[in-house]
Amino acid sequence: MNFSDASQVRRRDPSGMLDLIRRLPDMCAEAWRLPVEPPLPAVRPTNIVALGMGGSGIGGDLLRAVLYDDASVPVVAVKDYRAPGFLGPTSLVFACSYSGNTEETLAAYDQAAGRGATCVVVTSGGDLLRAARDRGHPAVVVPQGVPPRAALAYLFIPMLAVLGRAGVIRSFETDVREAVAILKEIARRLSPDTASSPARRLAEQLQGRIPVIYSSSPFLEPAAQRWKDQFNENAKTFAVWNTFPELNHNETVGWGMDETLARTIHAIILRDRAEPTRLAQRVSITKDLAFQRAAGVDEIKSEGEGKLARLLSPIMVGDMTSWYLALLRGVDPTPVPVIEELKKRLAEMEAV
Repeated sequence: MNFSDASQVRRRDPSGMLDLIRRLPDMCAEAWRLPVEPPLPAVRPTNIVALGMGGSGIGGDLLRAVLYDDASVPVVAVKDYRAPGFLGPTSLVFACSYSGNTEETLAAYDQAAGRGATCVVVTSGGDLLRAARDRGHPAVVVPQGVPPRAALAYLFIPMLAVLGRAGVIRSFETDVREAVAILKEIARRLSPDTASSPARRLAEQLQGRIPVIYSSSPFLEPAAQRWKDQFNENAKTFAVWNTFPELNHNETVGWGMDETLARTIHAIILRDRAEPTRLAQRVSITKDLAFQRAAGVDEIKSEGEGKLARLLSPIMVGDMTSWYLALLRGVDPTPVPVIEELKKRLAEMEAV
């Protein structure tokens, strides 16, 4: 694969997934400015719940990580047909579905609305937007025309903006500006136009291997999950993820697997520049005790000072790595035919 050959890249990436990945910083800036209509009045929720699945659901995981030690109330990401039992009139609920037709999210949103929760929808249209308008619920309408996983910024950043404007949390405007600047630099550094792209080098090593992605702290847990998801959907390959310190209480022992199996694994550790010393010590010891049996071990370090930059910078690297791996494997990174076939069969069963 000659990544400097633009025509060859276009043949293997005909829908332009590369361009969408590189647009992440611009999408973040745009998403921050998107209006919510009608505006959400000042609220004092007792809990914040983000409903969403897949590429539309990762925003809830990111929200939970960012607000873990910032928000004064619990923040929960829900990926289910059901709303949690505690949800009620004092809850603030975000229903996030890029298409607006995600059946699990629609079902949970109906339950949330039925329990009197304050609801905000984040979507490009579909049944979700129609239902929100019928109910008079605030909505953030995001741009259409991209795969949900490429709309990460549109499904995440508006929640922070809405919460800040409603006085529930502090403003993250400074954090957004820093993240945008850092993501632009990462996009430049990892571009196929750059012969020494670290993402390309890592993708080349991952051929024929199973990526196992570990976050060095729970804060980066959604980033590790995003890496796994992007390997699944873009590169059409299997991957798994976990996080420190939890993996030290179970999965570390699993590295006693057969040597032949261990040599099919490539460990990728996402490191946070602000990770606590004790977690850094755990990573170092675990690499020596377990990960040295893998076919390869790489570390990806977060960049920036603010939470958004530290979360989104490793995500940008993962998105680019999955794109390189897709093209190296000779698969189109955009379509997800297995998911489409699943939806088709579910629809057929519903019609019977």
